[in-house]
Amino acid sequence: MFRLPTRVDFEPGCASRIPELIRQMGSVRPLVITDPGVRSTDWFEPLISTCSSCRIDDQVSPNPKAEEVDTIAEVARSRGVDLVVGIGGGSVLDAAKAVAMLLQNPGHINDYEGKDQFRNGSAPFIAVPTTCGTGSEVTWVSVISTPKEGRKISIKGDAMFPRFALSDANLIRTLPPHLIAATGMDAMTHALESLIVRGANPVSDALATRAIFLLMGSLTSCALDPSHAAARGNVMLASTLAGMAFGNADVGAVHCLSESIGGLLDLPHGLLNTLLLSPVLTYQKDAIGPLLSSKLNLPFDNLIERLKQLISALPLPDWTSLNISPIHFYQLAAGAEDNGSNSSNRMALTSSDYRTMLESM
Repeated sequence: MFRLPTRVDFEPGCASRIPELIRQMGSVRPLVITDPGVRSTDWFEPLISTCSSCRIDDQVSPNPKAEEVDTIAEVARSRGVDLVVGIGGGSVLDAAKAVAMLLQNPGHINDYEGKDQFRNGSAPFIAVPTTCGTGSEVTWVSVISTPKEGRKISIKGDAMFPRFALSDANLIRTLPPHLIAATGMDAMTHALESLIVRGANPVSDALATRAIFLLMGSLTSCALDPSHAAARGNVMLASTLAGMAFGNADVGAVHCLSESIGGLLDLPHGLLNTLLLSPVLTYQKDAIGPLLSSKLNLPFDNLIERLKQLISALPLPDWTSLNISPIHFYQLAAGAEDNGSNSSNRMALTSSDYRTMLESM
């Protein structure tokens, strides 16, 4: 079964609809959640200037923390917030989703780890992505870091789907090239993993396949020249299509490992997925190679070579720049095995497998 209750607008400039949608939904106390970088852009203030009732919270950090989410939600409850708008990358959108859920449910975000752990739905939520990789604007999951525990938690439920997603390619024209590259490869990871996990279905396969070839054809041009409107549009579309795909099929081993690393060491999610993608897929070659080759009409080894060439052309650092000490490998591997998406892998992977992957990097 494929589900997508979110209404999606892809038109360049569609983010200007935010005030109109807020009025249509009858909100009187909307809250805009963003981060300092987005708020400092030249387009942010004009975008919401006609929404006089909007309050703004720009305190979301990369890999959003449970404490941040709880604090924003507590203040929002006290002010009677009745609608949430998230304007930002994956961290902002995940945090905003979590806040919208907490407006309808008591307690703290840690109380709702897992699937369908909340009962009272979610406040209306409008998602406006400003990076080209999260896919969070069309998924039912929010991923939040818990620094005290050194891990990430996932909160899942149909009520987490945004009411509207405004996927406006104009908003990434000011994004730094390295962020376009890393978030675009995050979308590539979403698409590739959604093809090979147990939850893959014909609709998610079609969306993922389209996303993969859009990214292969346009990501380098977009990263090296964000003013390239056609490439920018293709990459933004690919990100949303990949989000639709993995939001229904799930992700796999690459995300299990990257979320474990990000949760413990607070490293960038998109970059981790980029650097782990080819080695982790190669480790599973016997289990997934024929399937990927069939779905993409591309030999597995050729796919891996094309991914390596794509990554080498992007303005990104290499694995050694992350300075991940082997002292952490056992804990990181155990965290990957414990990830809720580990069971979605077609190859049964244990902490020993994940440790071997890390040792090969």
